[in-house]
Amino acid sequence: MDATRLVYIGSFTKDAGGEGTGISLARQDTATGELTFLDIVAETTSPAFLAWHPDGTHLYAVNERGDASVVAYAVDGKGGLRELGVQPTGGNGACHLVVHPSGRYLLTANYGSGHLSVHPIRPDGSLGERTDLIQHEGSGPNAKRQEGPHAHHVRVDPSGQHVLAVDLGLDAVLTYTLDLETGTLAPGPVAETAPGAGPRHLAFGPDGLVHVAGELDSTVTTYSLDPTTGALSRQGVAPSTLQPAPADNYPSEIGISDDGRFLYVANRGLDVIGTLAVRGSEVEPIADVPTGGAWPRHLAVVGGHLYVANERSHQVTHFVLDGGTGVPEQAGDTLEIPSPACILAAPR
Repeated sequence: MDATRLVYIGSFTKDAGGEGTGISLARQDTATGELTFLDIVAETTSPAFLAWHPDGTHLYAVNERGDASVVAYAVDGKGGLRELGVQPTGGNGACHLVVHPSGRYLLTANYGSGHLSVHPIRPDGSLGERTDLIQHEGSGPNAKRQEGPHAHHVRVDPSGQHVLAVDLGLDAVLTYTLDLETGTLAPGPVAETAPGAGPRHLAFGPDGLVHVAGELDSTVTTYSLDPTTGALSRQGVAPSTLQPAPADNYPSEIGISDDGRFLYVANRGLDVIGTLAVRGSEVEPIADVPTGGAWPRHLAVVGGHLYVANERSHQVTHFVLDGGTGVPEQAGDTLEIPSPACILAAPR
């Protein structure tokens, strides 16, 4: 078995207020988890989120800016990226994207405009012209952050049947179905969070559980997903940190251990990884671990290791996960990366 694994890191670039250049490539030692910087493999505007194609040979990135777009890349045998083209999303502030498990469509969430975009993926991995553009509508009680819709996250459930879109501005998770022939989204059930929660990202757990991080109220809301209809039923709400979170704490990414027993929430403000135990449908915070940097924009669980993109301290910190307690312990290595925004390990 190969003792190394490639890891891609997207960043905020200078033309969008960051200090990065584009997409960086690192190598993970799979035994120790240590990351080694290799090269900058793509220069593009604020590739703040990255996604793999199921074939493992194509990578996609957002350009998080006003006139948002998505970029397709072919991945060579050494991990290098060759651009295949760019397509506009039709919205602004594209912040998240995912490839449908069929490999036929790319779905993008546009934060600024509250749109969902759909692009077909051609056989060579490049993107065709947009096949759908869904506009969310509504607002929430937080006048500064929820004055309108803000689609922040889009995922496909493990069965491949339901598309879940998390909208921070609407305090809602919206379910859609994707027509694989036309590339269009049909609306389904809508699940609400608490008013003002500002849902941002979600993580799928075992047994049909869905855990949603609330950016504006520092919570994790757990739902059960109906496999037939895609409806979400709220099971409970837990704090995203063990210590009381101040008003200026803003959870970003939520991850889950491989066995589904623990959740990890990156908390910007407190700058801690909130570790939560999952017991059935009940979730409880058990530890807060400092991220080793400032403003954790993203985190990624890669086997028994966890990596945190500390955007404002310009570093990716590495943690080893305790298999028994689930609590991360910071390792000795740190990767210096300007304005890191997303960490994506290559598929094995």
